[in-house]
Amino acid sequence: MSKILSGELVGKKESVVDEILLLNEHQTPLLNLLGFGSPVTQVEHQWFEDEMIADESRVVGAKTNADTEIEVADAEPFRSDQVVKIGEELLKVVAVNGTKLTVVRGYAGTTAEAIEDGAVIQVQFVEGREGADARDAKYKPRKRVSNITQIFDETISITGTAAAVSNYGIDNLYEYEKQKKQLELALQLEKAAISGIKYESSDGIVRQMEGMRQFIKTNVIDAKNAALTDEKINDAMQKIYERGGFASGGAFKIMVGAKQKRAISNFDKSQIRLTRAENGRGQVVDHFVSDFGQAEILLNNNLNADELFIFDANRTEIRPLADRGFFHEYLGKKGDYFEGQVVGEYTLQFLQEKAHARIKGLA
Repeated sequence: MSKILSGELVGKKESVVDEILLLNEHQTPLLNLLGFGSPVTQVEHQWFEDEMIADESRVVGAKTNADTEIEVADAEPFRSDQVVKIGEELLKVVAVNGTKLTVVRGYAGTTAEAIEDGAVIQVQFVEGREGADARDAKYKPRKRVSNITQIFDETISITGTAAAVSNYGIDNLYEYEKQKKQLELALQLEKAAISGIKYESSDGIVRQMEGMRQFIKTNVIDAKNAALTDEKINDAMQKIYERGGFASGGAFKIMVGAKQKRAISNFDKSQIRLTRAENGRGQVVDHFVSDFGQAEILLNNNLNADELFIFDANRTEIRPLADRGFFHEYLGKKGDYFEGQVVGEYTLQFLQEKAHARIKGLA
């Protein structure tokens, strides 16, 4: 293996992406699951996401059965000549002014009833009239989402003395140290993809990617120190379903640390065991079966002990910047030591955050 340290290879890049992915899957299970996607071309990677116009909101403030002005938390779903529903009552929207709706109560022969604060108000349809002109179009622009790339690097350094006393020669010792550094970097990338907080220094030299925990904002359930139950997971999966997360299918995973994995293993009715052999590893894999589909359970001790993630692997990618997927570069003899480095630059692409969920604050 003397060619690894030969002078002509000083400064030459050697891809170690495959070596990174062959590291201990129990320490970096997310990387092992996802692998690495296609390269991005900029340090700020942007993508655009389409969303359907919302079809429900909640009432702000209690109302009597005679009130004809209703305030809602979000006015996006509503327009004039629209029929909406609160409980068993239909209402017709006459006008929308900010977050206030002017409505006709007890529409279409339904009975007007008192409305509770926080009641769900759902869009049913727009009232159509025979011979009417075309109504104004309603358009929701695509949302721009971005993440930034983060550099991961470690240095390998072997002293002349260490080289001299090595039983297996300097090449093997150097390779051994390189493998250790690669595992350290893989763990750093794994943790950044899960727990990273988006940050960029004013000069742009230091960048940190946003991780899954920060991306998931819509479907977050606070367990308030209660134990994990199958009902809580079902609730989280229902939130994903109601926001269209299951509409296009997906490869949903439930990612937990050791503590919450033991809690899931104590479930009686919502868990089955399947032997997975198609990937050659042949281990037994747990699947959680809910009312909205099933999800493979992924054990990952890089999570907090009190949390659980439900995510779609088809909407989750770890992508390198251009040709900066993990590579090794030998720097040569620098004195009475030999030196090299392993470097990679990556970002997390996490599509449609409403298609994922997180439970926090578990006992």
